[in-house]
Amino acid sequence: MSMLEIKIEEYVKKNEISYSGREELISLMNEIVISMCNRMLNSVENEVKVSNKEEVKRYKSKKASEYASEHGISIEEFEMKEISKKDVEDLIRKRIKGEEKKEVKNEEVKKEEVNSKSKNRVICSGINKKGESCKAVGTIQPEGARKKYCFRHAEEYRSFECESDSSDEELNEEKILDNEEKILDNEEKILDNELFNNTETLSENDE
Repeated sequence: MSMLEIKIEEYVKKNEISYSGREELISLMNEIVISMCNRMLNSVENEVKVSNKEEVKRYKSKKASEYASEHGISIEEFEMKEISKKDVEDLIRKRIKGEEKKEVKNEEVKKEEVNSKSKNRVICSGINKKGESCKAVGTIQPEGARKKYCFRHAEEYRSFECESDSSDEELNEEKILDNEEKILDNEEKILDNELFNNTETLSENDE
């Protein structure tokens, strides 16, 4: 006698169920158990059918599998269900092309950055102890300075900006002054000539 049957007998005695009621209870419980078993079987069958419908990816040959493994390629990276060695080679080519494009873009970006830096780069206008022009980048323009200097020559900028380094405005002013002086000289010469001519004319008249 199983545990389930013992429990049924105890339940029948406890509730004073008749013999016919006992038989009906056992019949009902059997139907419930059979129904539950059928549901479980149907559920398992459906799961088996679904899993059979799903196609599993696989390599067509051992060479294809080994070739993919050598290049660090996972089978999940392929869209097709059956993968040949050619499919693996095609994927490797795509990867190489993609990497080459990235490298070209990176090189172009680097060149643009270098060009922009070289355009904005200003050389220091100072002179080193050897008497040679400083090759450092001029990043500082002290107050009153006309040019840019590195941090070593920024404090001594006055010694590097002599008269020959005058701005265009100062050069223009000097030229204007020179021209004015020349004009004055010419005017003085003209006056001297006029005075000389006048004195000669007067002396002739006196004669």
